[in-house]
Amino acid sequence: MSSITVNGLEIPAGALTLEGFREWVALQGEDAPRVHYSRGRVHIEMPQDCVKHGPVVFAINDVLRALTRELDTGRYYEPPTWITDDRSLLSTEPDGFFVSWASLESGRVRINPDRSIELLGRPDMVLEVVSKSSERKDRSELVSDYAGAGVPEYWIADGRTEPLVLRILVLSGEGAYREEPADAEGWSFSPTWGRRFRLVRFLDRAGLTDFRLETERAS
Repeated sequence: MSSITVNGLEIPAGALTLEGFREWVALQGEDAPRVHYSRGRVHIEMPQDCVKHGPVVFAINDVLRALTRELDTGRYYEPPTWITDDRSLLSTEPDGFFVSWASLESGRVRINPDRSIELLGRPDMVLEVVSKSSERKDRSELVSDYAGAGVPEYWIADGRTEPLVLRILVLSGEGAYREEPADAEGWSFSPTWGRRFRLVRFLDRAGLTDFRLETERAS
C-alpha cells in the first residue's frame, strides 16, 4: 500500500516515519488540514470552529505574546509554525508555543534553515486548545508526547465546557506532568511566566461568545 486517504487527505506510506512526514508536510498547501506526528502515529484535525476554538486560541496567544515581549524572556510562536524534536520522534503544529532566550541562544532550539516555519528542538511551553477532532490527542496522547520530549510546561484549554478548562501542566523531576491546581476563582499559576492565569467567557457587543485570558502577578 503506497498511500491511504483519510477525510479526503492522501497520506503516503512514507509519512509514517518522522523524516517522511516532514517531507510530506512541506508539500502541503496553506489550506491543508492540521496534521501531527508522534512515534509512527499521524493525526489529522478537521477544520476548527470559529465559536469555541479560534477565539480561545486568539485570546490566549494575544496575552502570552504581549507578556513575552513585556518580560523579554524569549519568543512566542503561533500557527503555522511547527516544532520537531528528533529525539522523541515528535513533529507538530501547536496552537501556540514559547521558546526562551536561553533555549535559542544555547542552540537547544533552532530554526530549520531549509524551512523557516519549523523550529527544531523542544520549546519551553506549549498550548493546545481542544476541539472535537483533537480531544484524545490534546488530553491524552500529547500529555505523554510532550513529557517525553521534555517540554517543561503544557497548557490545555477547552472553550466548549462549563466551567471553562485551563489546565497548566508542569514537568516534574520524574519526567511526568503534574497539574498546577486552580483555586476557587479559576486562577492557576504558571512557572514559565511567574503569573497566575484564568480563562473567562463573555458576550461581545454583537452578542457573540468570546473569551479573555486574565493574568495577575502571583502573591
